[in-house]
Amino acid sequence: MRTQGWTATLLALLTVGILAAAQPALAQGKLVCKFGVLGTPDYPGTIGMQRMADRINAAAKGELEVQIFPNSQLGGEKEMAEGMRLGSVCGAPVNAAVLSVWVPEGQLFDMPFLFRDDGHAYRVLAGAVGKQMAAKYEAHGFKVVGFLVNGTRHPMGKFPIITPDDVKGKKIRVIQSPLHVELWKMLGANPTPIAFPEIYNSMQTGVVDAMDNAKTTYWISKFYEVAPHITDLGHIYSISAVAFSTSFWKKLTPAQQAMVQAAAEEGIKLQDKLIAEGDDEAVKKAIAAGAKYHKVDKAPWQKAMAPIYTNWAAKVGGLEMIRAVQDTK
Repeated sequence: MRTQGWTATLLALLTVGILAAAQPALAQGKLVCKFGVLGTPDYPGTIGMQRMADRINAAAKGELEVQIFPNSQLGGEKEMAEGMRLGSVCGAPVNAAVLSVWVPEGQLFDMPFLFRDDGHAYRVLAGAVGKQMAAKYEAHGFKVVGFLVNGTRHPMGKFPIITPDDVKGKKIRVIQSPLHVELWKMLGANPTPIAFPEIYNSMQTGVVDAMDNAKTTYWISKFYEVAPHITDLGHIYSISAVAFSTSFWKKLTPAQQAMVQAAAEEGIKLQDKLIAEGDDEAVKKAIAAGAKYHKVDKAPWQKAMAPIYTNWAAKVGGLEMIRAVQDTK
């Protein structure tokens, strides 16, 4: 009996010792973040987010690793957003229009002809309006650490698009957003929401006749092959929220959160710079490959799209939010 008592005590002590020895290993375990992006490895957005990941990984000292998954490996924007809410995706840049399912006010940034130029957009997104908007996403599972500019949208089609009348009756691919759907319906087109990875095939097979996207994307994604006409309009800035799942964010220490925030801001600035520099070059390359480039009078487009402000002001935070953007110096 006495031997059995000592044996039981010894086993208990060994168990406690094993568990105690295991605790440091568990505490030292690396936190891995799978971060998805839509573009190819050489796309500005991918390069910017890779810069963010590199800065985080270098500063994290083995405690945290951000892995970038390009080429929509983790899904389209809607799928990645839903993955963040479920915890299967750690983070991704997702267009504010796509996130409007949860935060409709984010579509403020998709109002046509809202920003005066790139500089104005950068100041709005990094300033008071951007910070106020970013805070709205957290309750829905997204920690937004900043907004990046994917460029401005330009009509691209199988046919020349010169005036708003040219899109009447045409099938237009739009981003998965109610505002974009309503905007093109207002112009008489037949908008069809299609995820980014499916655009090329949808244009090629005739599911849609036209779309709008950024100039750099037009070249890198080879959209000029299926939409040989591009119109210089810049009617909408394509704005994405750089977001992490709140479940991941809460696992970080305050110091790690500050480090990730700083790294994200650096990555965003790099991608914005590359997009701005690459747009003109992208158009030149597309023209050399056979694309037809059209310069147009924007006034008829501004007039045709103006009613969207009346229809959507209340949904994007009211006229005061619109004025806050317009008044940003």
